[in-house]
Amino acid sequence: MKKYDYYRPSSFVSKRTPRRRGKGLKRFSIILFSLFILAAVCVGLSKSYKAYASSDLSNWQPKKVEVCGAEGALYKELQSLGKSKLNKPFTAKQAADLQEQLVKKYPMLREVNVSRGLFSDALKIHVERRSPVAKFVLPGGTVRYIDNDSTVYADNSAVLENPVPFVELEGKVPEKLSGEFVELVQNTLRLEKELSFAFLRFNLTKDAVSMHMPDGTVIEFGPARQLKEKSRRAAQIIDWCRRNEKGPQKMDFRFFENGQVFLTQIDQ
Repeated sequence: MKKYDYYRPSSFVSKRTPRRRGKGLKRFSIILFSLFILAAVCVGLSKSYKAYASSDLSNWQPKKVEVCGAEGALYKELQSLGKSKLNKPFTAKQAADLQEQLVKKYPMLREVNVSRGLFSDALKIHVERRSPVAKFVLPGGTVRYIDNDSTVYADNSAVLENPVPFVELEGKVPEKLSGEFVELVQNTLRLEKELSFAFLRFNLTKDAVSMHMPDGTVIEFGPARQLKEKSRRAAQIIDWCRRNEKGPQKMDFRFFENGQVFLTQIDQ
């Protein structure tokens, strides 16, 4: 019987490759050195920026003026105002102060931005003018305009590309009118064929809006609510009256919320 020796040492020899520690250490050193260089660059840039900000920026002087978004008299005024700042130190705070000054002085401007062209030596004044949707005249003869964001403002040098409707306001005029009222004006412009009115009256004290048409038709919209929907209904009624050869009418939207509009013939 053949015997086996189970305790004989194995003849298997491990061929594990020894770790090369030198390569890993070299990689770690490169990463550490790169981080050190990056930190030094960041510190240097920070110190350079602080030095530049404390010296060059504070002593920055504009050599020319660039005005964008204005024309006519307004352009000349902004140019003149900017030229008064030339060849003098002009800081970021002065730019902010000038911007605030222009916002208060020119209410017809929707946006005002004053900036320093650090690489062009230019004082830049960029403005955007408001677009009126209507105008009205106060009892003393002063003209005011209504912007499409419901702001009431003055503009003595207004140059209107297109005529805007005339609105008669009664009562104390606020800085902003009802957004509903502005929507009414804008909607009537879109419905010019049906709602080409002679004038629009808004009693701010009673919160009542009425529209007077060239043929004598009077539309009493009532409170300044749902004016967009009311104007659409009024346009439909006027179209029906014209097709049926009806004369001037008086429309009462007092009960419009209940779906009713009262129509009365106006004797000529």
